[in-house]
Amino acid sequence: MSQYGPASSFLLVGGRNISSDTFTLEETVEGTLEEMHGLGEAWERSLPVGLARVTLDAGGGIYDDRVGGIVEALQAKGDTKQLVAYGFAGQTVGADCVILDGSYAVIWKRISGRDALLHANAQHRITGSYGKGRILHGLTAEITDPGSAAVIDSAADLLARQVVITSSSVANPSVITTPLDHGLVNGEIILITGHSGSTPAINAGNGYAVTVTGLKTFTIPVNVTVGGTGGYFQKVSSMGLNADLHLTALTLGGFTNLVVKVQHSIDNSSYVDLLTFTAATTVTSERKSIATQVNRWLKMTWDWTGAGSAESAVPFVAAARPQW
Repeated sequence: MSQYGPASSFLLVGGRNISSDTFTLEETVEGTLEEMHGLGEAWERSLPVGLARVTLDAGGGIYDDRVGGIVEALQAKGDTKQLVAYGFAGQTVGADCVILDGSYAVIWKRISGRDALLHANAQHRITGSYGKGRILHGLTAEITDPGSAAVIDSAADLLARQVVITSSSVANPSVITTPLDHGLVNGEIILITGHSGSTPAINAGNGYAVTVTGLKTFTIPVNVTVGGTGGYFQKVSSMGLNADLHLTALTLGGFTNLVVKVQHSIDNSSYVDLLTFTAATTVTSERKSIATQVNRWLKMTWDWTGAGSAESAVPFVAAARPQW
């Protein structure tokens, strides 16, 4: 399905929504390398350093010096470090987006024509962490207290890598053997498909938390009385997550602050807090990161602290796993 801009595209900088100020958006991504000279080596090599250099060309925008507008966001930022989020496929929950955190510089152009509105073009050059993520909450106003956004099922993203299974053992817990190194760590959640012959069957379900016993073996918490063979396992959890909040509008209406969280779940039934952003009292942006296990299902929640009325907020939240 084709996507039509500018409604399907957006650009956020440091908690400011400047999507409506921009009429074209073009992305160029370049991997950042570091030259390495190993001890005793007589040759040079370049290795990735986990960063990216991103150039965004935003053209044809109307010059707008309102609070939170394109001038405030871009004109005098120099080498400021800022959070940036943008996307080309809409703002619905689960849609693709990019989240950036890094050194931010702008080539800023003002364009004037006789008897015409003043326009602005900008080229954003960002060097820093580049994350391909999913939107947990788009640019829509919320007044519910408390509330939560729709759930993201990460299975489609996490199931990209299949690992062959050799066998399941007669044991409780059952030992799963693979012909190659499985690459798992304790506690990760996997789904098993195509495995045959075991009693009980260990395919499907919401997955199993593994305990690693060797490079090619791990256990799952199942009492297998007849062993099976074949099939695959696929991870439905990840180690680590970056989540960005761009709170583009906030009216407290007497409440003390607004607390935004990211929650996760193994079974899409019981959710627990994963990340909590700093309680907000004004328009802001913030990144929260963890290096521990992140489960299959994700959702964003919000809660107003204290008492009040006529409250309103527009929180944009996106998250990027290492696999995304």
